[in-house]
Amino acid sequence: MNLIIFEDREANGFYPLAVSHPVYDLFYGCSNVVNRLKYYFKPEGITLYCRDYLKHVSSERFGCPANITAILDDEYLIVNAALTPNLEVFNELKSSENNTVFVNGQTLIGARLSGKVFRETPLTEIINDYNSLPAKVIVKEVQASIFKHLWDIVNFNSQAINVDIKLFPEIRNWRSSKRSSRYDDDVYVHPSAAVSAGAFIDVSRGPVVIDEDAIIEPRSLIQGPVYIGHKSAVLGGIIREGCSLGPVCKVGGELEESIILGYANKSHEGFIGHSYIGEWVNLGALTTNSDLKNNYAEITVRLSGNDIPTGSIKIGCFIGDHSKTGIGTLLNTGIVIGFCNNLYGGSLFIDKEIGHFKWGTPGNLTEFKLNKAIGIAQNVMARRGCEFTSSINNLFERIHKMQM
Repeated sequence: MNLIIFEDREANGFYPLAVSHPVYDLFYGCSNVVNRLKYYFKPEGITLYCRDYLKHVSSERFGCPANITAILDDEYLIVNAALTPNLEVFNELKSSENNTVFVNGQTLIGARLSGKVFRETPLTEIINDYNSLPAKVIVKEVQASIFKHLWDIVNFNSQAINVDIKLFPEIRNWRSSKRSSRYDDDVYVHPSAAVSAGAFIDVSRGPVVIDEDAIIEPRSLIQGPVYIGHKSAVLGGIIREGCSLGPVCKVGGELEESIILGYANKSHEGFIGHSYIGEWVNLGALTTNSDLKNNYAEITVRLSGNDIPTGSIKIGCFIGDHSKTGIGTLLNTGIVIGFCNNLYGGSLFIDKEIGHFKWGTPGNLTEFKLNKAIGIAQNVMARRGCEFTSSINNLFERIHKMQM
């Protein structure tokens, strides 16, 4: 069986991260979407489907084909990348009969289809309108939810950590003598992780997972549910419930109900809450966001100029890849910061949305020159032993043309 993981036409709802990441590359709980589905379904091969300009970066990252249309196998399982992790739904997809489509209203959740059906109906047609499939295909309504925006993922993150602990048996095997909590059964520490005796782990409200080669320094407080990713470090800060750190992050200060995709720094004091932070982001000392209005009103988030009600009174910030803040930067409630910005000035950005490649202080933003942005990104990635490939260079150029 070949697994196809696709993002649908609602992918831009995950802006600003969606600008540089397909939906299946988003990280939450203890994993990104591709690795989670790969582990559960154990396919013979994986094919990815995304917006065309992301296919090369995507294929490079995951080492499998993206947007390849050749149908060679007899059976395919296709899964919507925005599907909220649910082991019951996963089981139903896995055990379904051939030529069965699973939907929730007008949203395609997934399907098990024969190669013959795929050859008759291209994948793009199936994703955009599952009614285009032949009559012999069974359409089944399922109780499954779909993420639509980044704040949906942030709000679900605590549950996702618990789902992933059940899903990945190796996590459950990380019973370690390096625990610093009286709730030993809910602390999962990889044998290669270094947890200081001066750190405190509180699992009274949920589990804590500390992955391979992670470092927890003295005076760190971690309150589960929390996941600390591969080679990430907690620098004596407070990591409150609902947080997940992707690989190679450095975090100090205070973090609450937030996700950091990976390779990002928040090394110093400052508060980030109810937020989603992209890759290669650096938050200067004392960078702080608001995640609650003084009047406790529902927060709207502006995406590409449109104000979207969130249904929540607790929403922080959403920061795209390669963006940076200077010391003392203050971020307004629900602010959206696009790809590759450099914001500084030590005062409050009252904006609801900042586009891509901006440079400057509150009320005084100018263009972040493409050649300068690429040069900085090359230096930053080289410091972590990562290559700035031609595909990444092309992505910078493409996003630069999208400037708002």
